[in-house]
Amino acid sequence: MAYTTLYNDIVFIEGNNEDANIVGNINSDLSFKIGAQLKNLNDVKQDMAIKAKALGANCILDFTYGQKSRWLAIDDVAFYGKGKAAILPSNIYEELVNKVKNRHS
Repeated sequence: MAYTTLYNDIVFIEGNNEDANIVGNINSDLSFKIGAQLKNLNDVKQDMAIKAKALGANCILDFTYGQKSRWLAIDDVAFYGKGKAAILPSNIYEELVNKVKNRHS
């Protein structure tokens, strides 16, 4: 099973889920945002969660993320993320949410 997290009611899956219906690709690149060097992975997830919800999705599949150096700034890095917005059936969504919450308790 792929690593799964929950952020702002969106399930982030670092892999696939055969029960999900993909509704679109989404990405987040904080490189050109003011204060990009102060942003972190949660800022990427927040941006992606907003985009996923706008598509009616409740999860992001094939979620990948990282940091990259900004070409014009010597000591400046920024976070990015990408994945596929998807809709999980409510029973699968609830099961994954409960697994994530139980892992943290």
